[in-house]
Amino acid sequence: MKFSIQKIILILVLIIGYNQLIIAQTKLRNSILFYAIDDRIEVYVDGELVFEKLASAGNLVNEVEFDLNPHVSDKIDPIVEIRLINSTCTTCESGNGWLVEFEIFQEGNSVDYIIEEGDSLGGDTVYTISYEWGYI
Repeated sequence: MKFSIQKIILILVLIIGYNQLIIAQTKLRNSILFYAIDDRIEVYVDGELVFEKLASAGNLVNEVEFDLNPHVSDKIDPIVEIRLINSTCTTCESGNGWLVEFEIFQEGNSVDYIIEEGDSLGGDTVYTISYEWGYI
């Protein structure tokens, strides 16, 4: 009888350990997936710059995904701000186009998709959006 109880306990411990391993591996996705950036993107969490990427004329070779987990998981309702800065164009006579396209993932779900474009002289922030991370 004792031997059977030990086997049952061992099996339960293995099952529980396996379940915990699966849960740890399926970390919920909190990220921003950038499809296009023209010219520079900055991401802030609670006012602190945590990510910056430069791409000329919206040309990203590949999509760029920024993992927010290290920056939002230990905070209560952090503010995530995305800013697009359009570089100055000294040869542009009538304007300087800008573009940003991205998707927001919160806890594994796509919660927002943005594509914005416009024209400016450059050298300034042309697009800003903020998210209160628990309430998108």
